[in-house]
Amino acid sequence: MNDRSKRHLLLILFLTTLYISTSCCVDEPVDEEVISNVQLGGEEIVSNMKMNDLEDYSYKMYVNSSSGEKSPEIYEIMWKRPDFMKTTILNPDKYMKVIMASDGDFQWIYSSESNTVFKTEFSDDFDGLKLFEPNVYAEFLNGTLNERSLSLIGIENVDGKNTYLLELTPLDTNNEPLQWKSKIWVDRENWMLLRSELYDSRENVNLSMEIRDMKLNSGIPDSEFEFKIPDGAQVKVLGPEDFKSEPKKLMLEEAKELIDFAILTPEYLPEGYEFNYSMVSSSMDTPYSTFVHSRFSVFAGQPYEKIIFVYTKGNNEIRIVESISEKVYPETQGFENEGEYIQVNNINGTIFPMFGGNMKALTWQNEEIEVTIISSLDKIELLNIAESLS
Repeated sequence: MNDRSKRHLLLILFLTTLYISTSCCVDEPVDEEVISNVQLGGEEIVSNMKMNDLEDYSYKMYVNSSSGEKSPEIYEIMWKRPDFMKTTILNPDKYMKVIMASDGDFQWIYSSESNTVFKTEFSDDFDGLKLFEPNVYAEFLNGTLNERSLSLIGIENVDGKNTYLLELTPLDTNNEPLQWKSKIWVDRENWMLLRSELYDSRENVNLSMEIRDMKLNSGIPDSEFEFKIPDGAQVKVLGPEDFKSEPKKLMLEEAKELIDFAILTPEYLPEGYEFNYSMVSSSMDTPYSTFVHSRFSVFAGQPYEKIIFVYTKGNNEIRIVESISEKVYPETQGFENEGEYIQVNNINGTIFPMFGGNMKALTWQNEEIEVTIISSLDKIELLNIAESLS
């Protein structure tokens, strides 16, 4: 996967993994006779949603997840051709803010948690150094609709607006959690997305989103996209070296010298598995790596260290990931509701399927270290490895 594709995926993850609680008033569905008279199919509706003639837009997005947050996270978004954008993300429960802005000369990302501003200048090779794609709505729409089959399942009123209700089913059922089906509500008047819900494999709403106060082609002035550096914030100007994302493969002794915490190594491995290599990463590697690590979230800027051990037997692989972080949620957030609880040396852990069940991950918190073992091995073997770590 090239760097541009990685940044596209990160933006989609940014827009989908941060959804926090909100509610939407959905009235009773329109009469079935009205639904039966709709001539448009799902593909035609999606084609109209592309909105290639948009010059600017603004809206507020309220996001919701099953993570238990009490208040909605709010996204205030503005965009204007060709590369103007400002997104402010507010998390009322944690008093945190993230600002992403593109003013025609620079792209900026600010995190109140770290009080740090990341800055990248537009240049001839800027496409290879984008912090994000300015057209957030188009990126989000592409990430939502790509590689999914579409079907029109009804017409509903959402907050007084007449909408098409579409169900989206992923074509690739081996990519978890992107295999989960979703529903979207599309305004029948202006073809804009008003609401989206993503369901887990148990048909529970895992993520949801609602768009309000949508304004199209309203003539937003350039001055609205100016970024003002917050008082006391540290500014880090990013160059090509700050976008390195592939850690170097190291031997065990080399890796140990780069880690400040006491690592754990397995005394037991299934027959035939041998150490292959390890990788080390931390928030000190490059200024931008922390944002990559925390998926552009409000937790960006939190210090962390991580080491990965890779053991192989032919084409089979065991990965043991150990990390320390000041984040308040684990690396495996979002999967626990798909798994089962398990005891690892009298410590509560979770084991859950990955990649359509072809692999499993066992994760737990061992004092200050979060440990995750990922493999296609069965639960008993994963537990044997986990309990041998010392």
